[in-house]
Amino acid sequence: MNLPTSALRRGAILTSILTLAAVLAACSGGGSADPSDDNSAGGTIAVIDGAVAISSDDLAFDANVIMATAGEAFTVTLTNNEANPHNFSVYVEEGGEAIVLGGIIGEGETDEVEVPALEPGEYFFVCDLHRDEMSGTIVVEG
Repeated sequence: MNLPTSALRRGAILTSILTLAAVLAACSGGGSADPSDDNSAGGTIAVIDGAVAISSDDLAFDANVIMATAGEAFTVTLTNNEANPHNFSVYVEEGGEAIVLGGIIGEGETDEVEVPALEPGEYFFVCDLHRDEMSGTIVVEG
């Protein structure tokens, strides 16, 4: 059976379109581009007038980077928005020496953690009770 040339072209075009669609679907990864859909922390916040506020919800801090100025102490106010207890502690580096250990707070409670003046560099912050899920970096500049 011989098909007319136009039918062959339509078949080739249809096959090309379906192949392209399959390749694009395979390359898309299937994941969400919205970081709030996973358990990772949020974005960047800055210390302003010696203070910064951070909260916990769904085993995550709402920020994973805190920007601070070298040589200036600051206060971190942690608000716990979930039933799990949390704290906010700062270390020289992950697994390193503690700079400040925050108190453990329950749902709806807040804790003010006084962070001393730091030298320029990066420091590790974490909820000591949920180390694998809740951590971030303090970036000290200046």
